Amino acid sequence: ATQMLESMIQNPRPTRAECSDVANAVLDGSDAVMLSGETANGPYFEAAVKVMARTCVEAENSRNYNALFQSVRNSVIKEHGHLAHGESLASSAVKTAIDVNAQLIVVLSETGTTARYVAKFRPGRMVICLTPNQTVARQASGFFQGVHAFVVDSLEGTDTLSIDVSIEAIKAGVAKEGDTMVVVAGTTYGQGAADQIRVETISSHYWDEGAGDAQTSSHNAGRAVPCGHLKDGFQIPKFA
Repeated sequence: ATQMLESMIQNPRPTRAECSDVANAVLDGSDAVMLSGETANGPYFEAAVKVMARTCVEAENSRNYNALFQSVRNSVIKEHGHLAHGESLASSAVKTAIDVNAQLIVVLSETGTTARYVAKFRPGRMVICLTPNQTVARQASGFFQGVHAFVVDSLEGTDTLSIDVSIEAIKAGVAKEGDTMVVVAGTTYGQGAADQIRVETISSHYWDEGAGDAQTSSHNAGRAVPCGHLKDGFQIPKFA
């Protein structure tokens, strides 16, 4: 549907029925909601966007994501009889994130397929997709619900990548010290290699010099390797 807040073409506030329609669209599992005339013709275009965003956020916060996950999983199994390899891995990652109340899901993906599967199961938390492919990063950020993708120079060195994400997540304010994140990665490198789920504690002290000489030298040696690092001073943007 378009013009979901149609009355805001003329008025600075929407009707209660319009807000209910937007909220119900979110609760029914819509991937996106849309404004048209409210922003193209109306004088209250900024207010319309803010109302739409606030309504969507409120609706998403009231969802039962465990029940939603089970519903999506059961519908896939009912239609196809089983889950594909990537779907099964993503399903397990989302279920783990819900069970341990993880703040983030980090997906290391060459093609973006694993990130798409994770988004499909509606985890209800931020999904960070790391990929060496700029096209995949743009598509993942633009089309996959709840996914924020960033370009890396390589997916080798998964431990280093997850550590960098942990540090940047704290800096951006999307997680705090001691929170949990679920990492979906591969024990081998290459397309279709994702085969591992890890639960990690978010910390900003991985690279501290006081961690011990042997451990510190090992960490520094790992960071000197020109692979598995985030490009362009990777930063998760701060979200209001």
